[in-house]
Amino acid sequence: MDPIDVEIIHTLQTSGRITNSELAKRVGLSAPSVLERVRKLEESGIITGYGARVDPEKIGKGATCFVAVSLALHQQDSIEFFRREIDNIEEIMDCFHITGEEDYILRVVIRDMQHYEELLLSRLTKIPGISKVKTMVVLSHLKKKTKLEVDQSVIRTEGNYRGRKNGGRKS
Repeated sequence: MDPIDVEIIHTLQTSGRITNSELAKRVGLSAPSVLERVRKLEESGIITGYGARVDPEKIGKGATCFVAVSLALHQQDSIEFFRREIDNIEEIMDCFHITGEEDYILRVVIRDMQHYEELLLSRLTKIPGISKVKTMVVLSHLKKKTKLEVDQSVIRTEGNYRGRKNGGRKS
């Protein structure tokens, strides 16, 4: 990982639809060199995917809740069962394993509170092993950031990513 890789990552985070040739111009490399670097960043798992950001309200998903979940048992089987069950609930966008009183925080995106009530009563609380559910309704979203700052000095690549010695810069 070198400063050029960091620049590639920053650019792709903010301009994911940029062409390879435009990306090459921005970072001062040839298009084939940039393509190879991007491929290596993908293969090493540093770049995990690409996608469009969608406004939930404009597609009829205007409500968000954070749901704290506690499990009755903390054995591997019950944890794995919970994880499989929540994977099957499309409204659950994120699941975080946390410390504290609760075990998990779920980010749930739904049409409205009636939709959430249906989801809560018919799906979420029906999952065996859940002992407690606590819901926090989002009133407004004050900050939304998708770009991660990259500090090349702390990136662990586990030996499966190697940049070029000279950076692949055009001569």
